[in-house]
Amino acid sequence: MPNIIRAAFWWNRFGLRGKSAIPRRIGRIWKGKDIFIPTRRGGVLSVDMSNLDVYAIIYNAGGQWDGHVMNTCERLLRPGDVYYDIGSNSGVFSIDAALAFPDLAVYAFEPQPSLAQHIRQSIDANNLNRVKCLEFLLGQEDGEHTLYLTSHSIHASIVPRYRRFRQLKLPMRSLDSLVMSGEIKPPDVIKIDVEGAEITVFRGALETLRKNNPSVIFEADDNLARMGLGVQNVFDCLLQAAPYSFYRIDSDGNLSNAEHPFKFGNYLALAPRHFNRIFPDKELQPDSRPT
Repeated sequence: MPNIIRAAFWWNRFGLRGKSAIPRRIGRIWKGKDIFIPTRRGGVLSVDMSNLDVYAIIYNAGGQWDGHVMNTCERLLRPGDVYYDIGSNSGVFSIDAALAFPDLAVYAFEPQPSLAQHIRQSIDANNLNRVKCLEFLLGQEDGEHTLYLTSHSIHASIVPRYRRFRQLKLPMRSLDSLVMSGEIKPPDVIKIDVEGAEITVFRGALETLRKNNPSVIFEADDNLARMGLGVQNVFDCLLQAAPYSFYRIDSDGNLSNAEHPFKFGNYLALAPRHFNRIFPDKELQPDSRPT
């Protein structure tokens, strides 16, 4: 790895200021060869140099992003499952899940063109033809929508987050449309992080959720407030489709029952059919909660 890239990663870890800004600037002036970084499962990620700060975080965390969330996904997944990684960003969830589970079919949904390009390069570099990258927005219906881009790729959103942004008109699809048309297989497990637009995606997937009852790992953070929503709204939307039970994913990876008042964080909506994957020594009760 070139020294200037190592320096960017070092600054992201130890710098006093500009932990994200400085690596990002270094990446955007880089004119050298393609860079790959290792993942925790022994794969490699193709680095989108315009978003080097994101890959610096992954590199410094041992090849992972939000390890407690990745661990929860892997607790749920089984060989032969279909896994949706919605808001894939770098693609690390998709790549490592495919490496961890044989015969796993993975769909990485990423609307940002530069990131999608590098996800495809990562797929090729790891020889993972079971992973497909789909480059469009997901929403309530098919059509077109605006994605608002900021300096941080992880903050791209369908609602502007900052005063300064770039607009990108993109095609939008609903999961119901994609599944019913046969373009993608129905899911067993969904991981989603779309900066507060989760309910919009779920509303376009209610039929798929009803018929297939996938378990869903989702982020419910302060971006919901920008949409005029709270954590309870996400729960209520999912409960229209299936009798999910909800668990907060703690920072150490443990699961705790979601209880009022619901705090922002990462959550698991556990489908009854997957109860024994998470709680193999417990019996499913009528309220879908562990005893």
